[in-house]
Amino acid sequence: MKGTLSRKKKSFWKPIVAGFLTMYLVTMGLVTLLVKEKFEDDYIKMFDQVATSIYRKAAYQEEKIENDSQKKEYYQCMVNEYFWSEMNPQLNISVAVYDKEQKLLAKSYDAIGDTMYSEDTSQVRYGPYVLDDYLTFEQKEELAEYYWREKESRTAADDTLPRKYGILIQTSPDGEELYNIYVQEMTWEEGQEGNEKQGGEVVWEWTNSQISEEKKKNGELRAPDVIFPYMTSYERWHRWTSSKFLHDFPQEGSFSWDRQIEYPGIYSDGVWEFKAGHQLKVGDIAEPSAYILIRMEERTWADAIHYMKHLYVAGLALTLACMFLVIDAFNRIYTRQMALEETRRDFTNAMAHELKTPLGIIRNFAENLIERNMEEKREYYLTQIIGQTEEMDHLVEDMMDISKLDSEELALKKETVSFGALVREEMERLEPMIDEKNIQVQHQEREDFLVEGDREYLAKAVWNLLSNAVEYNVPDGRILIRTEAKSCVIENTGTPMEANELLHAFDLFYTKDKSRGKKEKHMGLGLFLVKKIAELHGLEVTLENMEDGLRAVVKK
Repeated sequence: MKGTLSRKKKSFWKPIVAGFLTMYLVTMGLVTLLVKEKFEDDYIKMFDQVATSIYRKAAYQEEKIENDSQKKEYYQCMVNEYFWSEMNPQLNISVAVYDKEQKLLAKSYDAIGDTMYSEDTSQVRYGPYVLDDYLTFEQKEELAEYYWREKESRTAADDTLPRKYGILIQTSPDGEELYNIYVQEMTWEEGQEGNEKQGGEVVWEWTNSQISEEKKKNGELRAPDVIFPYMTSYERWHRWTSSKFLHDFPQEGSFSWDRQIEYPGIYSDGVWEFKAGHQLKVGDIAEPSAYILIRMEERTWADAIHYMKHLYVAGLALTLACMFLVIDAFNRIYTRQMALEETRRDFTNAMAHELKTPLGIIRNFAENLIERNMEEKREYYLTQIIGQTEEMDHLVEDMMDISKLDSEELALKKETVSFGALVREEMERLEPMIDEKNIQVQHQEREDFLVEGDREYLAKAVWNLLSNAVEYNVPDGRILIRTEAKSCVIENTGTPMEANELLHAFDLFYTKDKSRGKKEKHMGLGLFLVKKIAELHGLEVTLENMEDGLRAVVKK
């Protein structure tokens, strides 16, 4: 049985841990799913609003465009301005505009150069230059990282601080060709009118290999505008620029209108990415002057997980706390069960040992009566048999008392009991044994020791203490009983106990060594019963050695 309980104790935590972790994962999964669905709904609503805003702006400005040569420049500036102002930072959107002949007029891209629309036709335009037409993806990443460092350093601290990095480009005089791109780490010196630029070291450079060095000598340096859409963080821009869906617009001449309606609706694709698109006609629906394609890609699962990260931590902490509490509760239950089982086993073994001695004596006397019909010893044998059965009866009675004391249904009576009176009553029952050993008994009742409790059980405790004092006393010995307001002391002459015996004297079925007396007498059952009764009445009982005997102390 003990082995079974021990194996259960070792393995009980496994289903508890599995259950709590399963509950945590299922709960967090369902909550994350709800948050993800909410994100999808919000993204669709915002996407509709953005698409409507772009369409209205395009339709309004369409009436002001005087000729087709202005269309491309206007639409490109319109697309750039959308990202330049960082509108709707929650959405990752790309826009492409086609004319009625299906030629690409403008699209979302990473760009550098003069990106603002100007009505001043005398001003030299230089770009914008689409970075994908010049730089590899890795080179564009490096340039964007320097741009982000500059942007982050100014927004995180103070926008008025001197710039850490500066970006310059070298173009042809007419602005048609891009020669070089430079990134400078700026150095500044404080002057009379504030920080004054002293120059800078080039830390990154791109060179157009298709332009000769001779031609570059006539190039002009310019401080350009830079467009990296959604550069609210480097990671978000990188997600936007690396998305195939957001940049894989139809090529010129291959554009087709699948549904002849203004809003063909929303479509989704993939597990981790939520994709949506709008196709809009500008101008007359029957004969539009331009087509606008707007695409959105959002990672709703990733966004929901990011949104839920603090709840994950809090939920995990709460789950672990509850799990450990349950494991601790089960551990205490199993520990208690194992202790009870061990006590039951020890109790059974001790009872078998205790009952074996009187049963053996009874058997021997009975066999002598059968085998040797000695009439002169018949009375002696029968007296011994009766004595042993009485001892067994007392043992069983003590066992029943212990069982009652361990019962949760035990209800102790409440009355004021005089400990001194109990001592005198129980000493009268022991007078024959006291006279036989010629023991002197002395009472010192300084004050009455009053206890609130059950008189019947308190009498059993006093009887066991006094009977031990008489049983383990020496011939012509003495017993001193002293009562005070908060204690009762019982001293008896005899052989002092060893330290180990004192330590285990109140254990169940503890037995003194045979060498301490003529025969083995159990003390543990009686003293165990004393300690149990004392604890139920809020009392403390101790046993200690004296020079010539033992002292038992009962106190509040």
